[in-house]
Amino acid sequence: MGVDKKRLKMSLKLDLPGDRYIWWGLFLLNIFGFVVQFSAKAKFNMETPFDPLTGLVKPFGIMLVSFYIMYVIAKRDYFELGRYVSLVLYTSWVLILIAYFFGPEKGGANRWLNIGPLSFMPSDMAKLGLVVSLSKRFAGKQIHNKVFDKQFMILILFEIGVTCFLIMLSNFSTSFIVFITSLILMYFGRLPFKYIRNIVLLVGFLAGGMIYFNIGQRAGTAKSRIEKYVKRIVGANTNKNSDSNDRDDNFQLNNGFMAMAAGGLSPKGPGKSHFRYHLSQAESDFVYAIIIEEYGFGMGVLIPFAFLFLMWRSRGIILHSQRPFGGLLAGGLTFAIVSQAYINMFVCVGLLPTTGQPIPMISAGGTSLFFTSISLGLVLSVSKEING
Repeated sequence: MGVDKKRLKMSLKLDLPGDRYIWWGLFLLNIFGFVVQFSAKAKFNMETPFDPLTGLVKPFGIMLVSFYIMYVIAKRDYFELGRYVSLVLYTSWVLILIAYFFGPEKGGANRWLNIGPLSFMPSDMAKLGLVVSLSKRFAGKQIHNKVFDKQFMILILFEIGVTCFLIMLSNFSTSFIVFITSLILMYFGRLPFKYIRNIVLLVGFLAGGMIYFNIGQRAGTAKSRIEKYVKRIVGANTNKNSDSNDRDDNFQLNNGFMAMAAGGLSPKGPGKSHFRYHLSQAESDFVYAIIIEEYGFGMGVLIPFAFLFLMWRSRGIILHSQRPFGGLLAGGLTFAIVSQAYINMFVCVGLLPTTGQPIPMISAGGTSLFFTSISLGLVLSVSKEING
């Protein structure tokens, strides 16, 4: 019996490269996301008798491909894959500009590129490329114990500044996640505080100037959302939140609140959401509200803990990675994914201005899930140093 258990363990180890707990966590998150998406998209899926079935095919296919991508990346040596990071990052800059000037407009911005039947946001590629690039550069400083000279700082500022600026032209919230992740890598990369401070001031000045002078397609939207958020918070503190325009200004947020209130203590059950018909982004930006409406506050607590579990497992990878590049890479990529999930949930409960960030692996998404899978595949590849 002991031999059988040992063989089973070895089989799982070979079939699932890296941290098996992360694999199972990702499997459960993706399956749950698949179910929730089908429910949230019901308003699109009921036009013909065949639509409920056809609505399952595409997301299921995307999920299978995403797991295959994770598996392939996890099997590879992340250090070898890191050799191509400069090509990935600089290519993403070109693609962002092509999308900005020639891509189709969706949601008031040109941030997508169509390649045959596929469409993707080059900003996802840029986010991945920058995290890998910074991890590699900071790791080189740890290995050789070199000082952070002027040339190195100019290169770091150049990569962060250009990436954030280009993404910010059409997507402020993604640019914010990219910059915060860069700060995390600077801190763990042991960059002196004075340099971190200067980079924060420079990038903050850049972002503030873009909003103030309305540079880019989403600057006005970002400014408006921040103003509405401040107005709502101040109004709540002064009991002046009964403005007749409040419902118009925060229509989606108010419907999200009502969805969570309707299902919190007495969930309606899977597929029985009412507010999915009122929330225009029920399957993506406000999917957390639909989850609570259908599954209750218990699931509303379990989902953030699931992402905390991913961060906790990543912490072990960071602490025990045999190479500095692996630790920084796992930490940066995991933080980017987890922070995006928490931003979505914080928006739904009113703690942040509306941003339009989906929950990775749970919200509806096509090629964005593929880039998430590449990131997680790299994290799993690093974890092989511990579990191998």
